[in-house]
Amino acid sequence: MSTLESKEPVERPRVELVEEIPSGEAEARRAFYAGAVASGLLCAIAGITVGFVLGVKSSLPRDHEREEYRR
Repeated sequence: MSTLESKEPVERPRVELVEEIPSGEAEARRAFYAGAVASGLLCAIAGITVGFVLGVKSSLPRDHEREEYRR
């Protein structure tokens, strides 16, 4: 058998090329940034919600003001 004869094609596994080797420090930095962004968004949403509720509550007439409107 000659080496020039065609053989059945062998299916090779796909290989992904990466530019850098992941390190523990890079993973920790990414996790820190993701946590900082997530907690910032959560605090912003909570602040907007609390501000909205307090604003709506303060704009409603109070009980003693309602009685004055009825007179």
